[in-house]
Amino acid sequence: MTMPSADTRAAIDDLYATYLWALDLQDIDDYVSVFWDDAVLKETQLDGTIEVWRGAPAIRAFTEGHFGGYGGHQHRETTRRYLPVPGRDDQWVLLSYWFASHREPTTNEIAFFSTGLSRDVVEARDGVWRFAERGISRWPADPRAALQAIADA
Repeated sequence: MTMPSADTRAAIDDLYATYLWALDLQDIDDYVSVFWDDAVLKETQLDGTIEVWRGAPAIRAFTEGHFGGYGGHQHRETTRRYLPVPGRDDQWVLLSYWFASHREPTTNEIAFFSTGLSRDVVEARDGVWRFAERGISRWPADPRAALQAIADA
């Protein structure tokens, strides 16, 4: 199986780190900066429907509605798989797990808040890696079906 170079992996690691820090610090400008202007964000809802936002302005508008409140969440992304896109060395499909913890401000108790998986397409343009597509789902009963639904949405 084809694998990305060490430099490509490092650049993609930096992309995910910027994404996660921006998410947890609620830094909307850094958050939107990890998406290409024509990127797509997909999020599977608890009822199984998939909401889709196309383009950086739509991603910003959706995300701004979730920023600005209590920031006691911490997101982690792990167990990343790199899948080549046939005929492309500037794109990778990445599958990974994610989870979030939450600190309750009144008690300082930390709880495991949510867990899920993601299917992302990252793309390099002029040597810069960003998300062309980000698909997020809470942990489903059938992970394969969830990944396929994200890909198809």
